Amino acid sequence: MTEAQETTPTLEPIISAWRSELDGQGSVSATDVQDRLLELWGHLPDGEVRSEIERWLTETLARHLYAAEDIDARLERVLASV
Repeated sequence: MTEAQETTPTLEPIISAWRSELDGQGSVSATDVQDRLLELWGHLPDGEVRSEIERWLTETLARHLYAAEDIDARLERVLASV
């Protein structure tokens, strides 16, 4: 079993909980996105998915808001990549 496969069960509940919180929201502050991304980042092994989260974290420094549907689409890509 690879590190990514071992990590997946941990990521799914975190991402699922975040997606549930997004339900019904139009936008989310960049600070809230940053907090959630840091939680995800901490559970990821080195690799492409972790690098993608790092890029997204850097992006949050220049933004104020994220559309909930944008976050949801990005989280779907993260799940598909692990």
